[in-house]
Amino acid sequence: MLFKYIKNSLKLLITFSFIFSIIGCSSVDETLSDIENRGYKDSSRLVSTEWLADNINDENLVIIDVRKKEQYDEGHIPGAVHLTPGEVFQQEIDGVKGMLPSADHIAKHLSAIGAKPDSTILIYDGIKNLWATRGLWALDVYGHEKTILLDGVWTKWFAEGREISTTAPTVKASLYKFNGSPNTSIIAGWEEVLASVGDPSKLVCDTRTAEEYSGKDARADRGGHIPESVHLEWVKSNNDNHEFIEASQLQSIYDEAGLTEGKTIYTLCQTAVRAAHTYFVLHDLLGYDNVKVYDGSWIEWGNNQELPLETGG
Repeated sequence: MLFKYIKNSLKLLITFSFIFSIIGCSSVDETLSDIENRGYKDSSRLVSTEWLADNINDENLVIIDVRKKEQYDEGHIPGAVHLTPGEVFQQEIDGVKGMLPSADHIAKHLSAIGAKPDSTILIYDGIKNLWATRGLWALDVYGHEKTILLDGVWTKWFAEGREISTTAPTVKASLYKFNGSPNTSIIAGWEEVLASVGDPSKLVCDTRTAEEYSGKDARADRGGHIPESVHLEWVKSNNDNHEFIEASQLQSIYDEAGLTEGKTIYTLCQTAVRAAHTYFVLHDLLGYDNVKVYDGSWIEWGNNQELPLETGG
């Protein structure tokens, strides 16, 4: 028992040392204002570590950790349950990997962790809310009423020296069920995206890396990008502490790229994970009315020899 305790303690210490090396041993960006003072159009679905610490014992709050299972086991926010996002919020459909699963598929996983339709579901990860926003978007499509994100994610929670746990909570399974029809206004297929090419009122926002966009890094049969699409990498919306930057900075970045309010904007990446992150930024933080995630994204477009593409840029 003693040897096992020492072994686990050393493993935890090494993990935390690694996290500190990533964030440069600095805790938070002191110049960034509180969430409600950053000028967002809607900040109701983004909460601070302080908020979570104050509400962590709320019985209606379901906290989901979507990092790797070994990271969760080594330390997580108390009360958090673990879900593997690629299994819950993605699925191969008609030969296309990473697509949005059915409502029943997601509901099955929510039932297993005891979530209910009236639960406030907080999803957090370890990288700038990347996978957490995929979960939020998926729940938006199927109509879960209250989904929230943790600004600064696990990294900030840990850097602030807040309480952690290495024990998975005991949960009572529920019978979760989505109500109503899917919200198809925030999801797009390749036909709709293809029809948008050449339409000045519509624009594709490619959130991948510059190498993926140019075609140098080809992650499908073909590399490149959709004609007339705009490249704006998703990571520009967060600072080094994994927090979302202020609205004025966000607006400047998107305006400069030509991604202005009033257009229908389709976001894409490889499998619509980074795309969902940009969806949240545009839809919630900047208040854009017409934002859709191209769910098939590049893995579908790049593998379809009949669809147009461009390289370079």
